[in-house]
Amino acid sequence: MRFAIPVLATALMLGTGALSMAEETGSLGSELKNEMGSTASEANGAVQAEQEPMRDNFKAKKDQVKDEMKAKREQIKSDMKAKRDALKAERQEMKKAAKAKKANAKKNAKEAAESMAPSSH
Repeated sequence: MRFAIPVLATALMLGTGALSMAEETGSLGSELKNEMGSTASEANGAVQAEQEPMRDNFKAKKDQVKDEMKAKREQIKSDMKAKRDALKAERQEMKKAAKAKKANAKKNAKEAAESMAPSSH
């Protein structure tokens, strides 16, 4: 029995030690989990803080490109209107010239017909 008591005491001590080690490991795991969550939260905050200026910069560039494209469209529209107007004026001039040519040909034909007709004098 003398031998059983120290063995029992040793077993109890080892069991309690293992139990306290398990508790320490659990609390260490909990601390690590909290620390990782905190680090992840900080990293997430840092990433979001970096993304805001990038997002604003991208939006500004997008707006600038949109404005440039609008200006180009307006310029092209204006150029095309000027070309259309020039073509319209050219067509009007061609019509005038054709009308004058037709009137001149008619006049010449009338004069030629009169000159060929016998005179009654």
